[in-house]
Amino acid sequence: MSDDTSQVKSEAPKEVPKDFVYDTEHPVLPIPFTATLGEKKLKGVGISVAAAYASAGDAFDPDIVGSRHVTKLQFDFKGFSITIFPEVSVEGIRDGELTLQFMDPAGPHLPQLRYILNSFIAGDFVSLGSMLSYTGPTTPGDAKSGGQQKQNRFNARRIGTLLASFVLIGAAFYTIYQRYTVSYEQRPVFILRAGNDMRATSGGQISFLNPTARQGEVIYSISANTGDVLNFKNPCNCEVSVNKEIYEGATVLPSDPILTLFDSNFDIRVQTHMSVEGLTKAMNGDRIYLEMNDGRSVPAELVVTTSTSAAARAGELFVPVELDTQDGALTADDIGEPARVRLSRSLPWIM
Repeated sequence: MSDDTSQVKSEAPKEVPKDFVYDTEHPVLPIPFTATLGEKKLKGVGISVAAAYASAGDAFDPDIVGSRHVTKLQFDFKGFSITIFPEVSVEGIRDGELTLQFMDPAGPHLPQLRYILNSFIAGDFVSLGSMLSYTGPTTPGDAKSGGQQKQNRFNARRIGTLLASFVLIGAAFYTIYQRYTVSYEQRPVFILRAGNDMRATSGGQISFLNPTARQGEVIYSISANTGDVLNFKNPCNCEVSVNKEIYEGATVLPSDPILTLFDSNFDIRVQTHMSVEGLTKAMNGDRIYLEMNDGRSVPAELVVTTSTSAAARAGELFVPVELDTQDGALTADDIGEPARVRLSRSLPWIM
């Protein structure tokens, strides 16, 4: 028996203090309603979040004060009604009105009651005697139209998702295609004026240098490591350009360029150092393009020289090569301009 009693006590709702200031904390609104208390129906004259007030009438029984009831509060509108069932305590008469204090103001009835109070404050509900008139939106939305709009939104989202998927797939395919078919060489391209290089035939030291030498005169001398002095004559009355790293006393190795002889023509020569991997791709058929800074893409052909073969046999990772372009593709204005080498291959099923 003691266990059952404790269970009932634990489930009993908390009592609201009787001295709680309902009038100041929660203002009473003059919203009409019908209160059913036992077998009697009372006319409601005001209500707040904490209590309801109904006309006591002549048949009021004083013994009902202090009793608790689950009362029915019904709000009658035109065409519909809202009913709530709060538990109340009859607290007595106030100015001829019976006070019904809510035992649990935050109980299950609160959302509906708060909606009614807020709508009345907002002006959507207008009191008409014992009835309430609702002045808010009265025409329900067209279910068919709403369904069609929902379907349209769904279709739009689906189309957007498909388009985004196609864009992502296309971007991924393009990235894979670019990585498979296109590569760039790391070393820059040097666009120079074409001329004839004079190179060291033996390792040693530059002992004499005369860029102004006429045809048949000694233009430079090398004190070779063997102890011999090698003299080189200018083969023509040409314009001479000395390599920047060459000066009297400079040490040179065999095949190092000493100077370049230019004739009266302004032919273009393209030189660069290409990786062994890039050289293999070019020799296997990859197309070569010079990517200029001004946006031009100039086709070129690989020219393998003796220096290329010597560097490859020596195991160099980058070997010197020359690139040949079509006549007129590069002009004298391009001399000294930077460029990059792009290698491009075609997919087997596209060729």
